[in-house]
Amino acid sequence: MEPWPWIAGSTTLVVLPDTEVYAQKRPESFEAQTRWIAANARARNIAYALHLGDIVHDDVDAQWQVAKRCFQMLDGKVPYALVPGNHDYNNDPRRLTHLNDYFSAAEFRKWPTFGGVFAEGRMENTFHLCRIRNRDWIILALEFGPRDEVVAWANRVLAAHPDRLGIVVTHAYLFRDNVRFDHTAGKKQRASPHGWGNDGEQLWQKLVRQHAGVRLVFSGHVATGGLGHLVSTGEHGNTVHQIMVDYENMRGGGSGYLRLVEFLPDGRSVQVRSYSPLLDRYLTDAGNQFTFALNSGTSSGGESKQPASAPAK
Repeated sequence: MEPWPWIAGSTTLVVLPDTEVYAQKRPESFEAQTRWIAANARARNIAYALHLGDIVHDDVDAQWQVAKRCFQMLDGKVPYALVPGNHDYNNDPRRLTHLNDYFSAAEFRKWPTFGGVFAEGRMENTFHLCRIRNRDWIILALEFGPRDEVVAWANRVLAAHPDRLGIVVTHAYLFRDNVRFDHTAGKKQRASPHGWGNDGEQLWQKLVRQHAGVRLVFSGHVATGGLGHLVSTGEHGNTVHQIMVDYENMRGGGSGYLRLVEFLPDGRSVQVRSYSPLLDRYLTDAGNQFTFALNSGTSSGGESKQPASAPAK
């Protein structure tokens, strides 16, 4: 039984955090996730699936084949956005990845929701256009540690769509304890994306806070204490909910858990739940099940660190 029942008339985003262990050695968990999304696309009015990066553990064909097979279940049913995590690259300084061999821009361009790419023929940085609860939204999907030129492109894309509400998806943005990755914190923050490009604090300053429409940021990457929720105010008074989730330290690399982000019929309330199609089970602690409201664009300012707890083992 669902702890919070589905509310008819809602629109759902499904968030898939770090599936690297599934691609490496637990494909049944990955398959259970995408099979459930496809089967519930209509009943739960699923607008988009968002993968937070670390799709695979190693940048090798066998693992990408698992990922491709799983995402093919969504073809023609639910559009999805992917971002590369650090594990999706092959440690070459040129940022080489097999992502583009298995998920082509030409294939994605067939979807009416697909907006475009930063680099022609490459899927590391994309944007998508969709409707959620009768509102027009834009989804920006950005690489691990976005480079300055990618951030400049992302700013242009958001500026070109001023009437849309915005979602930013990137692999590493929020650290544990509900703070953004910030290279000035030094060794306190392990596995920072700063060595690759811009970290979370830099993305906040250079991109996220600059645009009135941005309401949500989703990220993963932080396996230890893999939950976070920071609420900040942008330059235009808009409240931005920055949410991090990574279940990979749970049994079996995550036990098949995914995030359901449900936009309720009132057009303002958002209900977040954590569900495993593999186990048919919900996580109901404060870090995994919560609600918040999307504001209309005015706020008193400041930041608020919301309750978070480590994933259940």
